[in-house]
Amino acid sequence: MPRAIPDDNLAFPVLLEIQQGGSGSGFFFYTPHSEFLVTAKHVLFNPTTGALMGAECSLLSYPRVPSEVIKNKFRLDLAKLSGEGNIKSHSSADVAVIKIGNMVGQVMTYLTGVSVTSAAPSGILSTAEVSIKRFAEVLVANDVFIFGYPTSLGLKALPQLDYSKPLLRKGIVAGKNEDLRTLVLDCPVYWGNSGGPVLEVDHVNLITTSFRVVGVISQFVPLIETWRNLTHGYENLDLSNSGDSIATPMDPVLELIATFAANADGAAV
Repeated sequence: MPRAIPDDNLAFPVLLEIQQGGSGSGFFFYTPHSEFLVTAKHVLFNPTTGALMGAECSLLSYPRVPSEVIKNKFRLDLAKLSGEGNIKSHSSADVAVIKIGNMVGQVMTYLTGVSVTSAAPSGILSTAEVSIKRFAEVLVANDVFIFGYPTSLGLKALPQLDYSKPLLRKGIVAGKNEDLRTLVLDCPVYWGNSGGPVLEVDHVNLITTSFRVVGVISQFVPLIETWRNLTHGYENLDLSNSGDSIATPMDPVLELIATFAANADGAAV
């Protein structure tokens, strides 16, 4: 029996571990000239101060060939990359992009501040513009898979999960918020999933199925319940995970990547 997704798609998610202890998920994106890391803005930047969450970050991704043992590992000097203009966050959407390398001929040359500590023989899996869908193209009711490292699940003392390996979930596109330009997914997410890719399943015909990256995990949707004590007149607000989640579409990711190209051409952005 074939896998429900292409074998190499298992290598999509990237684990980000910030020097100060925070973590999140992400994925690689390439253009004909450069390689990028995409994640949620709040994974890299403090939502209150706008400062980087840490000066350094480690990355872990799995090889394109599932049977390979060696993993891809990177060390990022976030302070240096930011200082040289290689980290950009969107002004309104919860996405951020880090430029990590340039193509020189047929060889990827990583930027100063990016160290490769381990490289799988089959390399990293990246998506590209031809393999994504924009917001207007995403279809409500289609199946989706989400990838990431929900490190908040389980008890660390109870050996149920390997936190160095990603987990997948399957859901559907439950709706689209046209005003906010976000995707609503019928799929629960947890702390650590932020920044991970959303893969839409598109049944082109009875034979052909395509898989496209359509978004970046941003938030869970809370279920809000209010309990009232009529005798004493007080209320208690209870928040829990509703099982729905919010993803930022790929449009603002493409906007950020376009600014790098503009800078390379000497244009103002």
